[in-house]
Amino acid sequence: MARDFRAVNRSPALIPADPMEWVQKDDFVYLLLHLMESFDFSEFEAQYQLGGVGRRAYDPKMMVTLLSYAYSQGSFSYRQIERCCHRDLAFKLICGDDPPDHTAIARFMKRCSPQFVHVFEQVLDVCVEVGMVNVGVVAIDGTKIGANASLQANRSPETLHRMAEEMMEEADRINAAEDARFGDRRGDELPLEWQNDPGRPAKLRAFLDRKRRVDEALERAKPVARKSFKKDVNAVEGAVRKLNAARAALEREMRDVQKRRLPDNGERASRRRSTRKPIKDHVSVVKATQRVTEMEQHLASVEAEVEQRQKQRKPPKQVKVNLTDPDSKPMPLRGGGYIQGYNAQVSAADDQIVIATDVTTSTNDVGSFAPMMEASVAAVDRHKPGDKIGTCVLDAGYCSEDAIRADGPDRLIAVGRDPAKSKAPRTNPYILAMGERLKPGTPGRELYKRRAVVESVFGTIKEAMGFRRFGRRGLPAVQDQWTLVTAVFNMRRLAAHLGFTLG
Repeated sequence: MARDFRAVNRSPALIPADPMEWVQKDDFVYLLLHLMESFDFSEFEAQYQLGGVGRRAYDPKMMVTLLSYAYSQGSFSYRQIERCCHRDLAFKLICGDDPPDHTAIARFMKRCSPQFVHVFEQVLDVCVEVGMVNVGVVAIDGTKIGANASLQANRSPETLHRMAEEMMEEADRINAAEDARFGDRRGDELPLEWQNDPGRPAKLRAFLDRKRRVDEALERAKPVARKSFKKDVNAVEGAVRKLNAARAALEREMRDVQKRRLPDNGERASRRRSTRKPIKDHVSVVKATQRVTEMEQHLASVEAEVEQRQKQRKPPKQVKVNLTDPDSKPMPLRGGGYIQGYNAQVSAADDQIVIATDVTTSTNDVGSFAPMMEASVAAVDRHKPGDKIGTCVLDAGYCSEDAIRADGPDRLIAVGRDPAKSKAPRTNPYILAMGERLKPGTPGRELYKRRAVVESVFGTIKEAMGFRRFGRRGLPAVQDQWTLVTAVFNMRRLAAHLGFTLG
């Protein structure tokens, strides 16, 4: 039984005088502070020109620590991070009594985000030093991450042209209205509401900026070329080859007949020339000529069938451009539907440490195999010299003959639930051989199950960290942000390995 209620004391004495005592010693924030103090930030500092006039810049070391801790706690909005700097003790511990506002954080991201790769590399070095990064098995996979843009903001080239025309018509209407309003006056007097307006330059550029963005989007929009239908192409090429062969056979027959009818000496030759029939009427030549005629008719028939099938096919859809983030693409989701986003790639070691990353605009993973494999091998050579990747495991999205036959480490690539039903050619010996390695009960099948480590990486990033949408726009900026996200993920894995509390 409690004796009484405790009194609430909100005096400043509740908070220790030493900021390093504000948070428990096993908190993740202390690991971040120690890591950043040991890292080399010369590449970040090189982005600044110091010694001039004006306010002092925020220390890049503090800014990276702040962003890393914010990302680890699921705070990705600059305004949200600014609020945390005033309300959360761990954030206060990082930035002290001079917290940056959201504008300063955004400017730092824009200025220094390409340098996040150096943080990623140094975190990976620390993971190697403490005995992590087991590359006996390396799993490569991709996931769809939403862009900072709406799926409804996609526009076709025709729509963009119409928008541009409407803007020009709007300008004409404005000019006509001004002529009617000002009459005989010059009409270029400064309106009262524009006088002494600090936002006037932005207003004057608004229309031109909008038109420029549309023009840039039009430049990015390329019409989709009609697909080559392999079956029709093969049919036409086969008919052409048969026709050429028939014509070549006709020429050979005519030459043979001509050769056999070369004149001999004397009266016998003269008598033979008077009784011989024309070459074109010779039996073998007639048959060869008929064959050419048949092949010509066959080619004409095939071309007519192909043309008819082409007319019946639906025209290909036009490329659409997103006006908010032109680099992003509509990405199909595994459960159905689409998101406007990017394809984020990860290469993870057997202990869930990310060793290589990339972001693409491709909706499938086939084209990412070579760059991700090369990046993984380069990362192991750089951070664990003398060690080699044992086996790479990849899902069916990477399956192709080129991926199976490419140089590099041993790999296991799924060919689908049933190789006979795979999209890959059923008769391809390399696909079939890979399917044999992955049959139930084989060592390859058991090894392939360890691909789940990369799924755990995506699960932690999306669920535990809450990162489901990029906050920046444009492929280079998105790639930089993904580098920071995966670096923070590695920091979280390092903290768990060392016994720190993630919060």
